[in-house]
Amino acid sequence: MAALATAALTIALGFGLTVQIRSTTEPEGQPDQREEDLVLILDSLNAREETLRRQIAETRQTIEDLSSGQEQSGGALDEAESRAEAIGVLAGTLPARGPGLRMTVQDPDGAVPASVVLGAIQELRGAGAEAIQVDDVRIVVSSAVTGTPGELRIDGQPISAPYEFRVIGPPRELDVALKVSGGVVADVGRVGGKARVEQADDVTVDATVD
Repeated sequence: MAALATAALTIALGFGLTVQIRSTTEPEGQPDQREEDLVLILDSLNAREETLRRQIAETRQTIEDLSSGQEQSGGALDEAESRAEAIGVLAGTLPARGPGLRMTVQDPDGAVPASVVLGAIQELRGAGAEAIQVDDVRIVVSSAVTGTPGELRIDGQPISAPYEFRVIGPPRELDVALKVSGGVVADVGRVGGKARVEQADDVTVDATVD
């Protein structure tokens, strides 16, 4: 667009220059123009040509500056939008979707304590989780797991077995963090529960906080 605009402007100004030259060098009713008058006319035409050339150069520069400014503004806007989205995901105010894993914690005897669920959340965060949801509750930085086994709550909202974890982040790292020896999967097993972990290419975390 900048190139087209510059070309169009150049043609228009060039046409104007040609018309000015013709209208000045071919005056009607003055066939015997004196030499000094012709010199003055030539000087005037040279000045006008220089002005027009300067205007063309300035306009080209303006168009280039505008084009560059638009690109920079667009890039800045895109970056700002990306940052806002990332912050929204981390704060839990926006849904998220991407690769990650799903974990189902079976607790038939109602024996899984809050510490195990909290430990799972902490391990996932440490492994690079970007968004976590347990049942219908979005996990944020200040989330607290409370209650007694079989009657657990996250941020005051009740969750019930089987506990469904949906996590977005690097699948392999998240998987390793949960299955490490003496880790979350082992903790669940020690109290009579069972944790099943599945890596996934597409996980949706749709619970949000106000």
